[in-house]
Amino acid sequence: MAEQVLPTDVLIEVLIRLPVKTLLKCRSVSKSWCNLIRSRIFILSHTKRERKQRILLVNRYSTPEEGDGEVLSFANVSFPISDDSDTTLYCDIHILSHRLPQLSGEGEIVRIPIHGPCNGLVCIAFGETIYLCNPALREFKLLPPLRFPVGYSPLPSQIGFGFDQITGDYKVIQISDVPDFSEESKIRFDLYNSGSNSWKEMDARVPDISHFIGYELLYNGVMHWLAIMSPHNSACIICLDVTRESLGQYIELNGDLGRDESDLRLIEFDGRLAVVRYSPWTGTEIWVMKEYGAKESWTKQCVMGAYYTICPFQFLKNEEFMVDSEFGRCTLEESQLKGFQFYGDFHSSTTAVFYEESLISLNDIISE
Repeated sequence: MAEQVLPTDVLIEVLIRLPVKTLLKCRSVSKSWCNLIRSRIFILSHTKRERKQRILLVNRYSTPEEGDGEVLSFANVSFPISDDSDTTLYCDIHILSHRLPQLSGEGEIVRIPIHGPCNGLVCIAFGETIYLCNPALREFKLLPPLRFPVGYSPLPSQIGFGFDQITGDYKVIQISDVPDFSEESKIRFDLYNSGSNSWKEMDARVPDISHFIGYELLYNGVMHWLAIMSPHNSACIICLDVTRESLGQYIELNGDLGRDESDLRLIEFDGRLAVVRYSPWTGTEIWVMKEYGAKESWTKQCVMGAYYTICPFQFLKNEEFMVDSEFGRCTLEESQLKGFQFYGDFHSSTTAVFYEESLISLNDIISE
């Protein structure tokens, strides 16, 4: 009996619905399947298709018994979870471990900030060492070192990671400064481009910035950072267009929102730019910018109780939030806090982000 062959369009329609792990296995079915799944058109179509969102857990720990060094362990779980489901998430779906060089000058193991995700890729920085990673494909790429001029040092948390919709390149922004500020700001922006696999200094000057707060937020193709402006110590948002590779407008905060700098954090709330302001005494406030760029459009959306060291870091849907607690445990906020206990070898160094897996290989996007 002759072998039954599915029409190509039908095969694509079936394969494009499958998760990355299954597609990796499907590549071994035949050469034609492998070529199809590896094709640029299929990968882009698969990336654009809305898929089940997952929680990516990144755990950093030391392994002295195996010699000097540290390990990043990646695991994931499906999300969202129905209201009537068990609140226990068994995070034993280990997908990747990667050994790192020993980080000198550190005692306690701390959380690693995850920049992104962007099309299933994440950016991870350890001091002056920066990696790109696709956890689903178990790929890591060490970026070329950035040579800082004498006196400059990187701001570890101030890294941006985004995608250029025009060129198809992935870009990393590293902000550095001279600790001893003079009258003229010495903040510097450097940009890495995956297309050239190289760094360049950007022509971007921000003379009025005293320092930055928290991490970046990629929103509508633009990187956003919270910063404190001198000499009045007022908070604002600095914008950098990933495609144009240039600084945009400063976004001023509402007077109440920017009255101090304690625990401010940028998030995306229901498709809008938002700022979380946390206080252990007054609670956690979420302010939403109803009209992008308009200072007068900042609106206090909601206030949560004064839970100790709890701050939402991402809006989900139906007014649900993923929040971060003192012990690295993740909880979901709806009308009340619901705790999700993670079982597995996770510590206070665990970082959690939402992401969608992708077939985008670092070998295809980074020029050697």
